[in-house]
This record gives sequence, C-alpha cells and structure tokens, in this order.
Amino acid sequence: MLIKLFKTKKSFIKNQCYLIYNENIGILVDPAWDYDLINEFLLVNRITLKAILLTHSHIDHTNLAEKFALVRKIPVFISGEEIDAYGFTCLNLRKVKHLNKIILGNIEVMPIITPGHTLGSTCYLIENNLFSGDTVFIEGVGTCNRSDAYKLYNSVQFLKNYLVETTSFWPGHSFGKSAGQDLNYLMKHNIYFQFRNVEHFVDFRTRKNRPDPLTFK
Repeated sequence: MLIKLFKTKKSFIKNQCYLIYNENIGILVDPAWDYDLINEFLLVNRITLKAILLTHSHIDHTNLAEKFALVRKIPVFISGEEIDAYGFTCLNLRKVKHLNKIILGNIEVMPIITPGHTLGSTCYLIENNLFSGDTVFIEGVGTCNRSDAYKLYNSVQFLKNYLVETTSFWPGHSFGKSAGQDLNYLMKHNIYFQFRNVEHFVDFRTRKNRPDPLTFK
C-alpha cells in the first residue's frame, strides 16, 4: 500500500489531502482545493478511484468530494453523527459507523469516531496508518470549545489505547512537522497525548492566552 500526500491551499488555509492506493486501486481522504493536481496524479498512474473518505464536514476537507463523486461515480463516506449534527449533504453520500470495518476494492478501512473538533469527526485506520483529519495533528489537536474539549480528551485517550505504538498519523494540516510520525513520537512530543487528567487537558486547550485560537496551540 502506498500513500500520496497532496499539499493544497486556498488563501491562508493549507491542507493535506491523501490518496491511499494499492495495485492501482485508490481512496481519497479529504480532497480539497486543487482538483487538477489530484486528478492528474490519478490519470498518470492509472489509479481507479473507489471512494472518498471525509474526516468531517468543514469545507476545507470536503471541497472536492462532490466533484470526484460525480466524475468518478464513487461513494463518499462520512459519519452519521456528522450528517445529523450539521446537515452535511453530498452526492453518493454514505454513513460510516464506529469500528464498523468497510472494504473498498482491495483496501480495508476501520472508521474510528473521534468527536471533539466536530461532533462526528472520524479518523480512518488503514493498515498501520491513521488519517486523523483535524482531530489530531502531529503537533497538537484540533480547535474546539470548552464543552467539546471534554469529548476531544476522550477521543485522544481512545486512540492512545486502541492503536499500536507504530501507527503512523496523517493529519489534515501541518504546523511544522512532517506527516507520518508514529504514535510513539506523539506520546513524547504532542503535549495533548501526555495529559492524564481531563480538566487539565480542557483548561490547557481552551486557555485564553494561547497564541492563536484557530491553531492547535
């Protein structure tokens, strides 16, 4: 299995979109902003796209989902919680459920519902790789209000207990560190993986003196 990272942007928003492919069968995770960049890679490498996985419903992660669904005639997967909470709609939309494995071509996908950044945020485990959207970054975790920070703490704890230490993380954005670092790295360098008390986690994530409320810091 191979992973292709596409770095795309619109204005100040910079995204990391992913193509997971195996024997010319592929899945896109959170395609956004640059259709030609992604589509050209698919065409040149003769990759048959089987599906799109969306980690959550924010536009910078869903911008190209419907276009690929229309052109390629493929399903788009997102959690039912995300649809119910925000009314997200898209062509060929299908729901995923927590720890309910789906098979797309020759690729097995395990959805892990991880509320916090949004109510239905989902990470996708494929082999030993976790595509974490805005739930977990290499450097931190996603934005959230105080009540949702409690949910995010529980999501982080679940990932810590569920994943093996060699699981590689592929987040939706980078704040300086390269994607693909493993859980062992995050346990040592991501402060949000070091909290053992939910109140300490929530207080720190929602503190008023953080440099920028729109980043992980």
